[in-house]
Amino acid sequence: MNAYILIGGESRRMGRSKTELFFDRVAAAAAEVFEDVIAVQRHGGPAAPLATIYESPHDDQAPVFGVACALAHASDRCFIIAVDYPLITTAILHFLRDRFERSNALLLAPVWSGKTQMLCAGYDPALLPRLQQRIAAKRYDLRGVAAADEAEILGEDDLRAQFAGEPLMNVNTVEEWESIH
Repeated sequence: MNAYILIGGESRRMGRSKTELFFDRVAAAAAEVFEDVIAVQRHGGPAAPLATIYESPHDDQAPVFGVACALAHASDRCFIIAVDYPLITTAILHFLRDRFERSNALLLAPVWSGKTQMLCAGYDPALLPRLQQRIAAKRYDLRGVAAADEAEILGEDDLRAQFAGEPLMNVNTVEEWESIH
């Protein structure tokens, strides 16, 4: 199973490139769990220090474009993670990968901080046509891309009981980064 790291965001709320801040951490954790780790960048953006694929040109800014690019590239089920998870651990990535490999679901996503983490999740390429339809309709949210009976959502309480710290904390602001750094 391959992992795709989404690095094409503008980091507006962070005020500094999250790729510069977090990429090495996220890539190192993913490299210990997945066969290949591939960066997904916006069209025309700078390459990552490892294999990088590029989204098709588009004007809007939303992670759905990176997810669709990764699924178009993937030959099989894959794991997609945004660069905004600097505390991600190999332990939780192993757990999520193993769980997704055993699941019949088209999507496996954990809940953390009360939110389904759609950018730290396992995806089946069978979801690509739905994502493309959503993009064409300018519906850029990822929640609901898989029907309830096609998704496996992992409860936060169970995950917190198994994993210490904040391995699934999505960091978007300087304040969030300073609170953990």
